[in-house]
Amino acid sequence: MQYRPDSKELLQAIQDFLMKELLPKLEGDDLLSYKTLVSWNMLGVIAREIDHSDFSNTWSEILESNLSICDLENKYPMDTFHKLSKKEKSKVLREWNQNLALLIRKKSKFSETHQFEPSQIKIELDIKPKSQVWNLVKSQLKENLSVSNPRFQT
Repeated sequence: MQYRPDSKELLQAIQDFLMKELLPKLEGDDLLSYKTLVSWNMLGVIAREIDHSDFSNTWSEILESNLSICDLENKYPMDTFHKLSKKEKSKVLREWNQNLALLIRKKSKFSETHQFEPSQIKIELDIKPKSQVWNLVKSQLKENLSVSNPRFQT
């Protein structure tokens, strides 16, 4: 069987080409050098997205928190979630986070001047720092930032 590089290896090869072969030849052309560096960085983001695109860790953390934000938590237990496509997993997470955001807004002072009708939201949240919700949101933010900026540490 013939050796086939995976997507991440292909992206790394393109990054190496940009930095080792192309960038040195662009000396003196600031615009093209800048665009080459931006392209190199974007390829790195894509490679990290491939590593983090399973979404299982995030969904597992949501289920373990037992917050019961909306019906999605019951509709997609871990075994069902694993069977979804990447696009479907992303959609489930996005919808869950939208419900969480609505609940946070409802609880905030912003809701005093705006009316929200989150139909699927079941509970009242404790949004104080160090609460379960705070830790979950912080964890998701760290994971998202690790894709766009791998040097992010907090």
